[in-house]
This record gives sequence, structure tokens and C-alpha cells, in this order.
Amino acid sequence: MASREDEICGGEGLTIDLQINGALDPDALSARLRSERRLQIKGFLTADSAAALHEQLSSNQIWYLAYNEHDQNFEIPMAEARRFGPARQNRFLRSINQRATSGFQHLYAQYYITEAIRRGENPGHPLHAVHEFVNGEAWLDFMRKLTGEPAVNATDCLASLYGPGHFLTDHDDSHPRRQRVAAYVLGMTRNWNRNWGGHLVFFDSAGNIERGLIPAFNTLNIFLVPQSHAVQQVTPFASGMRLSVTGWLHR
Repeated sequence: MASREDEICGGEGLTIDLQINGALDPDALSARLRSERRLQIKGFLTADSAAALHEQLSSNQIWYLAYNEHDQNFEIPMAEARRFGPARQNRFLRSINQRATSGFQHLYAQYYITEAIRRGENPGHPLHAVHEFVNGEAWLDFMRKLTGEPAVNATDCLASLYGPGHFLTDHDDSHPRRQRVAAYVLGMTRNWNRNWGGHLVFFDSAGNIERGLIPAFNTLNIFLVPQSHAVQQVTPFASGMRLSVTGWLHR
């Protein structure tokens, strides 16, 4: 994994005050989540919280190009990836696409907030407040009620950015060593055109798309694990960024 020591930390010393929309009732929403195994909640954060989080995600300067080679995950600092010459870039994308034809593959930009904190990297980065938020009692209590799982005791989080060509193929989020209760995607994407791709999609046993969700702003998509899903490739002509905070609830 690439070193992060030379990355610039934008907005150092700033904090984000994140709060869940007080009008939401997790007990009332719980039955639908447990019945359908997935749920979309619009207006999840207060308006001020959502605006502040969007601003920090949009201005964040620490991004890594995340991809996998079979069961191994890798990161390349975006500044380094941008310096790829045409030949290297073509070889890299050819290998990504080749693996995607027959197996699980992902390619997108991320800043893994929880891992950065665990490693003591980039202290004072404003996005680290997101980890504190999703491990605070207000969030955890809401999620215990929403999922009906009182053992939920931790959440990890990463900031993700999908641009043209980025994708995440079909998988179900099961993990051999971690007890994941649910996955979540807190969408922070403004003014997305539905023709740009990037939809979160869920599949039935025949491979049909049961539901597709367009990238949206201040919208929480949460679904129980395991569940077959993917993020469709963002089109070459997309002119926006698919921004979100995503992660898993653990027991």
C-alpha cells in the first residue's frame, strides 16, 4: 500500500458538526428495512450538517485510487496516478477491465477515514469527524433501532469519489472475519444526471436489477448484509462527481 506521508491535508484543524435529522423515527423505519432488506432515507442529516459535509468532501485533497487484484486491495495516491503516461495508463486499465470480465473488481477514489485514524495519519483532518460521528451514541442508537440489532457497536467509514470510468462490480459485502450487520452509503452528490451512470443497483437471483438508486444528496441508503449489489460504471461524459461516505455497521 502506498505511503500517505506526502499528501496534503486540506482544511486542517476544522471540524464538522454532524447531526441526524431529528424528524426521523428509526423505530417507524425499521419494519421496512427488515422486510425489504434495504431502505433509502432522504434528508438523513440536518441541512447544515449536510452542507458542511459536502463542502469538506468536495474540497478534500487526500484521495487514493483504490482497486483490487483478485483478493488483494491496493491504493495509489491520485497525484501519482495522474502522472501515469499513456502506455502505463493503458496497461493498468487493460488489466482492470480484464479482471472485471470474470470476477469481482473495483476502481474508484477513496479516503479510508477509519483506517487513517487507526494508523495515526493526517491528524486534525476535518473528515475524521465523520468517524467520531458514526461511532457516537446518537448514530449507534439510531442504527440499533433501525436494524433491530442491539449488538451493533461500531461503524467504519470511508469517503468515496466516483468519476468517469469508475465502478464496483457485483458482490454481497460478506466478510470472513468481520460481523457486518449492514452496509450504508450516505450520498453527498448534487445535481446528478441519470444518464451518467453510477447507480447503486441490487440484483435478484437471475441477475435482474431489482432496484437502482441514482446518486443523490443527503440520502442514506442502508441494506442488510449479505446482499448482491454493485455500483454501475460512471460514463465517460459524466461532468460531476459521485461523492459519498460509505461503510459497515458491525456487531
